[in-house]
Amino acid sequence: MVKEPNWVTILQSTDEFVVRIYKMKLEAHEIPVSIFDQRDSSYNAFGYIYLNVLAKDEKIALELMEESDE
Repeated sequence: MVKEPNWVTILQSTDEFVVRIYKMKLEAHEIPVSIFDQRDSSYNAFGYIYLNVLAKDEKIALELMEESDE
C-alpha cells in the first residue's frame, strides 16, 4: 500500500501575489509546494488561497517565510 503524502497549510491569504512569492521562494529551496485556491470563481472576492507543503518540510518552510518578513 502506497502512503499518501501529508500536506499542511502554512499560509492562508486572499492575496494571490503574496502566495505566489512565497511559493517561488520555497521552490527555490527545493521544497515541494501546492496551492489550493478556494476563492469564488466569479468574483475572486470571497474565499482564500492556501499554500501547502509536506508535513516533513513544514518547519523549514516556516523559517524561510519568516526570513522573508525580516
